[in-house]
Amino acid sequence: MATLTPGEPMLFMGEGFRVHATSATTGGRFLIAEIISRPAGGPRHLHSHEAAEQYMCLDGVITVITEDGVHRLAPLESLTIRPWLAHTYRNLGDSPARLLCTLSPPDDMEAFLLAVCEPVSDPGAALPEVTREQSDHAMALAARHGMRIHGEYDPSVLGHGAVPRG
Repeated sequence: MATLTPGEPMLFMGEGFRVHATSATTGGRFLIAEIISRPAGGPRHLHSHEAAEQYMCLDGVITVITEDGVHRLAPLESLTIRPWLAHTYRNLGDSPARLLCTLSPPDDMEAFLLAVCEPVSDPGAALPEVTREQSDHAMALAARHGMRIHGEYDPSVLGHGAVPRG
């Protein structure tokens, strides 16, 4: 069975991605990954899953969009997302942003990440743009790994507090 390797640089839907702890190293309790999000980066689709998830911004500003509202995270600010809350994150800034993502329980999400992450051949290369086809393919895989897809987020919500359910 394939596994995620802690420390190995990967790509996740056009984002830099590095796992720091896996279900194998945490006794099946959680997964921790670092994400480098390019400007305009982040998943286009709101999604939800069984795992609770915490985002902690390390550098830059990350905007987390949930069905409960819009949350802007500056460095060392965090947000915990309860299980099954529709959410996504975006880097709306002009420079890369870094965030730490913790998932618990990790099982379905780890299987999804194994299916969609790609090895990085040149860690110094610019992060690639993600095509709509790549995004749609990843969302189809997500559904096979226990996630619910709620459609693309509405950019008009970024100036408001609440995100309407779709």
